Amino acid sequence: MSHDVGGAAAPGSTEARLDELTDLFRRRLLDDRDKRRMVDEAQERARAAEVGPFRQFLHPVVVGLALVVDRLDSYEGPDPEFAASVRDELLDVLDRHGVGTVAATGQVDLTRHEVVGVEGEAAPDGSMEVARVVRRGFQHADWVFRSAQVVATAPNDGTGS
Repeated sequence: MSHDVGGAAAPGSTEARLDELTDLFRRRLLDDRDKRRMVDEAQERARAAEVGPFRQFLHPVVVGLALVVDRLDSYEGPDPEFAASVRDELLDVLDRHGVGTVAATGQVDLTRHEVVGVEGEAAPDGSMEVARVVRRGFQHADWVFRSAQVVATAPNDGTGS
């Protein structure tokens, strides 16, 4: 057995070893990216699995409370202030659980609005704005439990016509 004491390593072996380490580094980096992507996807699936049953359970509750809110909105009895305060409390309870009313201003969004009437002529491009709300809609984040029923109008183009 002879050892090269003080001599340099063969010229090709250092480059070959460096190439091997570079390849190993690249493979591990790609592997880490794949693992991170898989972890992110797993977290998203877990979040969806959590939210799905929550929304499924909450859906009939929200729709039922929405019907009560509708009745309170249209109440014309002897004590409208009391009816309004009960409605406001119900809306507050929903809000504390992440359920809010669908925004009913600006452009009509057919994923959140149900157009039940149109005032005036439609815009040439078919776009519409919410003129008024007929019935509240309710949503939890992007999940719409019930669309807002709205009357739409052509957008105001700022010309005053």
